[in-house]
Amino acid sequence: MKKRILKIIGIILLIVIAIFLIHTIRNYVIISDLQEKISKYVNSTNYRTKSVTTENDGSIVTMEYYKKDNKEVVFMERNLNGERKDTFYDNKEGKTVQLNTDNLVSVNIYNFMESDNKWQTLFGSIFANIKSANCDGKDCYIIKGFLSSMSLNSTSSETYIEKDTGLYFKTVDGENISKKEYEFDKVDDSIFVEPDIGLYTIKEK
Repeated sequence: MKKRILKIIGIILLIVIAIFLIHTIRNYVIISDLQEKISKYVNSTNYRTKSVTTENDGSIVTMEYYKKDNKEVVFMERNLNGERKDTFYDNKEGKTVQLNTDNLVSVNIYNFMESDNKWQTLFGSIFANIKSANCDGKDCYIIKGFLSSMSLNSTSSETYIEKDTGLYFKTVDGENISKKEYEFDKVDDSIFVEPDIGLYTIKEK
Protein backbone atom coordinates (compact mmCIF):
# COMPACT_ATOMS: atom_id res chain seq x y z
CA MET A 1 0.00 0.00 0.00
CA LYS A 2 2.81 2.39 0.94
CA LYS A 3 4.66 1.64 -2.29
CA ARG A 4 1.49 2.26 -4.27
CA ILE A 5 1.01 5.68 -2.61
CA LEU A 6 4.64 6.60 -3.33
CA LYS A 7 4.19 5.50 -6.93
CA ILE A 8 1.08 7.67 -7.32
CA ILE A 9 2.90 10.65 -5.78
CA GLY A 10 5.80 10.06 -8.14
CA ILE A 11 3.50 9.97 -11.17
CA ILE A 12 1.79 13.19 -10.05
CA LEU A 13 5.18 14.90 -9.63
CA LEU A 14 6.28 13.77 -13.08
CA ILE A 15 3.04 15.14 -14.58
CA VAL A 16 3.51 18.49 -12.79
CA ILE A 17 7.13 18.71 -13.97
CA ALA A 18 6.10 17.81 -17.53
CA ILE A 19 3.39 20.52 -17.54
CA PHE A 20 5.87 23.04 -16.14
CA LEU A 21 8.46 22.19 -18.82
CA ILE A 22 5.89 22.29 -21.64
CA HIS A 23 4.61 25.69 -20.43
CA THR A 24 8.11 27.16 -20.12
CA ILE A 25 9.46 25.77 -23.40
CA ARG A 26 6.36 26.89 -25.33
CA ASN A 27 6.64 30.43 -23.96
CA TYR A 28 10.39 30.52 -24.59
CA VAL A 29 9.97 29.46 -28.23
CA ILE A 30 7.20 32.03 -28.84
CA ILE A 31 9.07 34.91 -27.17
CA SER A 32 12.37 34.08 -28.89
CA ASP A 33 10.57 33.99 -32.25
CA LEU A 34 8.99 37.42 -31.60
CA GLN A 35 12.37 38.84 -30.57
CA GLU A 36 13.89 37.66 -33.84
CA LYS A 37 11.04 38.97 -36.00
CA ILE A 38 11.09 42.51 -34.60
CA SER A 39 14.88 42.83 -34.95
CA LYS A 40 14.54 44.02 -38.56
CA TYR A 41 12.31 46.93 -37.48
CA VAL A 42 14.15 48.36 -34.47
CA ASN A 43 16.89 49.99 -36.58
CA SER A 44 14.53 51.42 -39.20
CA THR A 45 15.19 55.07 -40.11
CA ASN A 46 11.99 55.70 -42.09
CA TYR A 47 8.75 55.05 -40.26
CA ARG A 48 5.52 56.46 -38.90
CA THR A 49 3.82 55.42 -35.70
CA LYS A 50 0.42 56.36 -34.36
CA SER A 51 -0.49 55.81 -30.73
CA VAL A 52 -4.03 56.15 -29.39
CA THR A 53 -4.49 55.94 -25.62
CA THR A 54 -7.94 55.82 -24.06
CA GLU A 55 -7.73 56.67 -20.36
CA ASN A 56 -10.20 55.73 -17.63
CA ASP A 57 -11.56 59.31 -17.41
CA GLY A 58 -12.60 59.26 -21.05
CA SER A 59 -9.60 61.22 -22.32
CA ILE A 60 -8.21 60.16 -25.70
CA VAL A 61 -4.61 61.07 -26.47
CA THR A 62 -3.41 60.62 -30.05
CA MET A 63 0.23 60.98 -31.03
CA GLU A 64 1.64 60.64 -34.53
CA TYR A 65 5.40 60.46 -34.94
CA TYR A 66 7.30 60.62 -38.22
CA LYS A 67 10.98 59.83 -38.72
CA LYS A 68 13.13 59.83 -41.82
CA ASP A 69 16.89 59.62 -41.30
CA ASN A 70 17.74 62.57 -39.00
CA LYS A 71 14.37 64.32 -39.39
CA GLU A 72 11.63 63.95 -36.79
CA VAL A 73 8.21 65.49 -36.20
CA VAL A 74 5.49 64.85 -33.63
CA PHE A 75 1.80 65.72 -33.73
CA MET A 76 -0.20 65.38 -30.50
CA GLU A 77 -3.90 65.77 -29.89
CA ARG A 78 -5.97 65.36 -26.73
CA ASN A 79 -9.70 64.87 -26.75
CA LEU A 80 -11.02 65.40 -23.22
CA ASN A 81 -14.67 64.53 -22.60
CA GLY A 82 -15.65 65.55 -26.12
CA GLU A 83 -13.59 68.77 -26.17
CA ARG A 84 -10.68 68.80 -28.56
CA LYS A 85 -7.46 70.32 -27.27
CA ASP A 86 -4.45 70.40 -29.62
CA THR A 87 -1.09 70.40 -27.90
CA PHE A 88 1.14 70.86 -30.93
CA TYR A 89 1.73 74.48 -29.99
CA ASP A 90 -1.91 75.30 -30.83
CA ASN A 91 -3.95 75.70 -27.62
CA LYS A 92 -6.34 78.06 -25.83
CA GLU A 93 -3.46 80.51 -25.28
CA GLY A 94 -2.90 80.83 -29.00
CA LYS A 95 -0.25 79.63 -31.43
CA THR A 96 3.30 79.54 -30.16
CA VAL A 97 6.55 78.18 -31.50
CA GLN A 98 9.75 77.41 -29.67
CA LEU A 99 12.78 77.65 -31.90
CA ASN A 100 15.76 75.33 -31.73
CA THR A 101 14.16 73.20 -29.08
CA ASP A 102 15.87 69.98 -28.07
CA ASN A 103 12.99 68.32 -26.22
CA LEU A 104 11.32 66.54 -29.13
CA VAL A 105 9.74 63.30 -28.02
CA SER A 106 11.35 60.56 -30.10
CA VAL A 107 9.34 57.40 -30.56
CA ASN A 108 11.62 54.48 -31.26
CA ILE A 109 10.59 51.01 -32.34
CA TYR A 110 10.91 48.95 -29.19
CA ASN A 111 11.08 45.22 -28.71
CA PHE A 112 8.61 44.77 -25.85
CA MET A 113 9.85 41.21 -25.40
CA GLU A 114 13.47 42.30 -25.10
CA SER A 115 15.70 40.66 -22.52
CA ASP A 116 19.41 40.89 -21.78
CA ASN A 117 20.15 37.29 -22.70
CA LYS A 118 18.61 33.88 -23.39
CA TRP A 119 18.69 32.94 -19.71
CA GLN A 120 16.58 35.98 -18.85
CA THR A 121 14.16 35.04 -21.63
CA LEU A 122 13.93 31.53 -20.22
CA PHE A 123 13.35 32.84 -16.69
CA GLY A 124 10.64 35.24 -17.91
CA SER A 125 8.99 32.41 -19.83
CA ILE A 126 8.36 30.53 -16.59
CA PHE A 127 5.95 33.19 -15.28
CA ALA A 128 4.51 34.41 -18.59
CA ASN A 129 0.98 33.62 -19.68
CA ILE A 130 0.65 33.57 -23.48
CA LYS A 131 -2.46 32.95 -25.57
CA SER A 132 -3.47 33.58 -29.15
CA ALA A 133 -6.15 36.07 -30.15
CA ASN A 134 -7.44 37.98 -33.14
CA CYS A 135 -7.55 41.71 -32.41
CA ASP A 136 -8.88 44.16 -35.00
CA GLY A 137 -8.11 41.67 -37.74
CA LYS A 138 -4.56 41.03 -36.55
CA ASP A 139 -3.29 37.68 -35.31
CA CYS A 140 -1.68 38.43 -31.96
CA TYR A 141 -0.28 36.88 -28.85
CA ILE A 142 -1.69 38.23 -25.60
CA ILE A 143 1.22 38.19 -23.18
CA LYS A 144 0.82 38.69 -19.46
CA GLY A 145 3.43 38.52 -16.73
CA PHE A 146 6.57 38.48 -18.91
CA LEU A 147 9.38 40.44 -17.24
CA SER A 148 10.94 42.75 -19.84
CA SER A 149 13.24 45.75 -19.55
CA MET A 150 11.26 47.44 -22.35
CA SER A 151 7.82 47.02 -20.79
CA LEU A 152 6.90 49.14 -17.78
CA ASN A 153 3.37 47.82 -17.65
CA SER A 154 1.92 46.40 -14.46
CA THR A 155 1.92 42.66 -13.97
CA SER A 156 -1.87 42.63 -14.43
CA SER A 157 -1.78 44.31 -17.84
CA GLU A 158 -2.15 42.45 -21.12
CA THR A 159 0.26 43.21 -23.96
CA TYR A 160 -0.75 42.34 -27.52
CA ILE A 161 2.13 41.49 -29.89
CA GLU A 162 1.64 40.86 -33.61
CA LYS A 163 2.53 37.27 -34.47
CA ASP A 164 3.87 38.02 -37.95
CA THR A 165 6.14 40.93 -37.04
CA GLY A 166 6.80 40.86 -33.31
CA LEU A 167 5.67 44.50 -33.16
CA TYR A 168 3.82 45.82 -30.12
CA PHE A 169 0.15 46.42 -30.96
CA LYS A 170 -1.89 47.10 -27.84
CA THR A 171 -1.90 47.20 -24.05
CA VAL A 172 -4.94 46.74 -21.84
CA ASP A 173 -4.31 47.83 -18.26
CA GLY A 174 -7.57 48.00 -16.38
CA GLU A 175 -9.69 50.64 -18.12
CA ASN A 176 -6.69 52.18 -19.89
CA ILE A 177 -6.21 50.98 -23.46
CA SER A 178 -3.28 51.94 -25.72
CA LYS A 179 -2.95 51.00 -29.39
CA LYS A 180 -0.18 51.59 -31.90
CA GLU A 181 0.04 51.31 -35.67
CA TYR A 182 3.05 51.51 -37.98
CA GLU A 183 4.13 52.35 -41.51
CA PHE A 184 7.64 51.71 -42.79
CA ASP A 185 9.57 53.33 -45.65
CA LYS A 186 6.66 55.56 -46.64
CA VAL A 187 7.53 58.83 -44.88
CA ASP A 188 7.88 61.68 -47.38
CA ASP A 189 9.90 64.84 -46.78
CA SER A 190 6.75 66.97 -47.15
CA ILE A 191 5.66 66.02 -43.62
CA PHE A 192 8.66 67.94 -42.23
CA VAL A 193 7.76 71.26 -43.90
CA GLU A 194 7.30 73.81 -41.11
CA PRO A 195 4.05 75.83 -40.91
CA ASP A 196 4.04 79.55 -41.62
CA ILE A 197 6.07 80.91 -38.68
CA GLY A 198 4.42 84.29 -39.17
CA LEU A 199 1.24 82.83 -37.68
CA TYR A 200 3.01 81.85 -34.47
CA THR A 201 4.35 83.76 -31.47
CA ILE A 202 7.95 82.86 -30.70
CA LYS A 203 8.21 81.27 -27.27
CA GLU A 204 11.44 81.84 -25.38
CA LYS A 205 13.12 78.92 -23.63
